[in-house]
Amino acid sequence: MEAKLEEYRNRIEMRGLKELTDYFSYVPAYDQNASLLVSLVNSRGDVLFIHEPVSGTNVDFEDVKSEVINQKSPHFDFVMPEAKGNDSLLVFGKTLKDGNRLFVAKSTEGMGVQLRNLQKIFWWLLLPVALVGFLGGLFLSNKTLSPVRELLTSMKKIEGGSLSTRVPIGGSDDELEELKILCNKMLDKIENLVNGLKEAFDHLAHDIRTPVTRLRGRAELALQAEGDIETYREALQSCFENSDKILNFLQVLTDITEAENRSKKLKLEKKFISQLVEEIMSLYEMAFEEKDIKISVKLDAHDWAMVDARLISRVIANLLDNAHKYTPSGGEVLIETINQTENVILRVTDTGPGIAAEEHGAIFQKLYRSDKSRSEYGMGLGLTFVKAVVEAHDGKVSVKSPVKDGKGTEFEVLLQKMS
Repeated sequence: MEAKLEEYRNRIEMRGLKELTDYFSYVPAYDQNASLLVSLVNSRGDVLFIHEPVSGTNVDFEDVKSEVINQKSPHFDFVMPEAKGNDSLLVFGKTLKDGNRLFVAKSTEGMGVQLRNLQKIFWWLLLPVALVGFLGGLFLSNKTLSPVRELLTSMKKIEGGSLSTRVPIGGSDDELEELKILCNKMLDKIENLVNGLKEAFDHLAHDIRTPVTRLRGRAELALQAEGDIETYREALQSCFENSDKILNFLQVLTDITEAENRSKKLKLEKKFISQLVEEIMSLYEMAFEEKDIKISVKLDAHDWAMVDARLISRVIANLLDNAHKYTPSGGEVLIETINQTENVILRVTDTGPGIAAEEHGAIFQKLYRSDKSRSEYGMGLGLTFVKAVVEAHDGKVSVKSPVKDGKGTEFEVLLQKMS
């Protein structure tokens, strides 16, 4: 209505009243659907132009005209109740430049009919829209919750003790699918840890049972026999040695745990790794000579690093001990240090039988012993200790095997100068 009012005002002010009169004469039924009453009156109440809707109105035109003349604002609008029914007449008007009042009016009766039609359409559409929405929501919720149900089902099976259960992976690429993949990876790690723990306890029980059995057996024989003081002394010596093995075994386990958890503060000091190697080598030279193993040493004179000397010395000792155990008579062991700008490398290479590729990761696990090493005495903790201590220094340890001709093993320890 405001747009029509502005249109008619422009016609009058730009082209004159005749333009508006001609416009409505050319389109006699123009306002039939909109039901607009259009009129122009002067300040005295004279009607200069009027166009009445085909359907007419239930409000006296004189009353409308009087209310229009009484309006003081240049832009005005008001509502007048119709004589019949609950409908009203909406009036919008403007005061033109010459002081005349132009206004348009419309009955709300047509609006009520349109509203009721819209209400009917709304109610007819509500049911199918609600049905489609309900079915669509049910489908989407089922599709969305399906991965969650699969996850819950798998978790219940795992809770029941089935650690091999995994969450089914679909072909989608959403966040829930990523969650299932991460969950399966976590389950793989948990299963590996649990299996490793079981295996570790089996090895632990086996390795402790042997010295404990010897200790008990020797003590029992000494108690049953009526021997002299020397016999009892030998029995006590055997008990001492076996108990010392057990204590040493438990102490190494404790040291590994402290190094892995970094619960014990390292006593860092500037040390030349070559000096530590020479100190440990002096303890092993005779053992290597007895087994007819050739030792080659290549040490860098500038291979210093900030380390805990006591722990790194034990690392070197463990690597030399392994090389001594698994290098056959007539073999060769190479020990070298390499100085770099920010790191120092310690490398121990032997000519032993080597380590299978599938065992490279397992040899650093607690109590792990490969089939080749079963014949040699050991606790299965040496390389675990090496890895824990080196990583506590923010370093890295790696293994390469075979080295040459399908034989040999090379352990490389990388230490940071400023760890």
